[in-house]
Amino acid sequence: MPSPWRSYKPTLVFEISAAADKSEGAKLCLVCRTAQYWVMHILYDTVVLSSSATIERFATSINGARSSTSGASLTELKPSAFVRKLWIGPTSSIDQVDLSYSSPAWPILRICAILALCQSLHTLAIMNVHQKSWPRLALDVPRGVRALWIGPVHGKADWRYLSCAPSAREFLTMDTYMTEDELRQIVRSPSIRRVRRFFSRPVGLGALQQLGCVEGAQGLEKLEIVCCSSSKEEAAMALEEACQTYRYEPTPHVALIPRSHMYKGRCDPLALLHDDWLDAPYVRCIL
Repeated sequence: MPSPWRSYKPTLVFEISAAADKSEGAKLCLVCRTAQYWVMHILYDTVVLSSSATIERFATSINGARSSTSGASLTELKPSAFVRKLWIGPTSSIDQVDLSYSSPAWPILRICAILALCQSLHTLAIMNVHQKSWPRLALDVPRGVRALWIGPVHGKADWRYLSCAPSAREFLTMDTYMTEDELRQIVRSPSIRRVRRFFSRPVGLGALQQLGCVEGAQGLEKLEIVCCSSSKEEAAMALEEACQTYRYEPTPHVALIPRSHMYKGRCDPLALLHDDWLDAPYVRCIL
């Protein structure tokens, strides 16, 4: 009986194999340079760097360019050109490896080098970096980033000086205090469509006092306040109490979302947020 794979083009066979198992995809890169060219966009599309060691290795891997023949032309294979989604920082509130908030292990200059090279980024998350390091990293955020996720306690997010501000459609913060002026700058940005403020505990619900800033935000489609607690029901009660405390009146632009911060039996809001990030679709550009 003939193999069903015979009816497929070699390119598709390699792409399907790489998508099914990235470790196998990495092995396929060893077959030849052409095979490497076929699967590289799958291997590098979504990258998660959750320890200083993975940051160092990734920075080294994308620093060089490799030549490959594709058809009759010579193409420079730059892995950084294939990166569309990038997460930098721990993926769990509990297991943070060596990237805790005040850890000296954060390789800031390496991260800056990665951001400078990954100019095709659509979605960028930088989590748990110290607020003193954020202004340096902000300088290297690629212009084409359409969704920016940062927190917790990232320092001032001055929208006027972020190079991605003209193209960013989505902005998310986790457990972050923001002044009303900061929030107003963001929600009134012509490009912004969605702002999401994620709070791992109800203590951040004082943010309801700032919701008046959505007035005059012509491009904004939704400002989401996500409140987490030990159960979705408890989070809903906390939101209801906060609405009464701050005399919040519902508006079409604002969504109040209760969630449980439990993840696989543990209180792990960062892991929950990381799953959201992995599942999030690409944010389309404004035409």
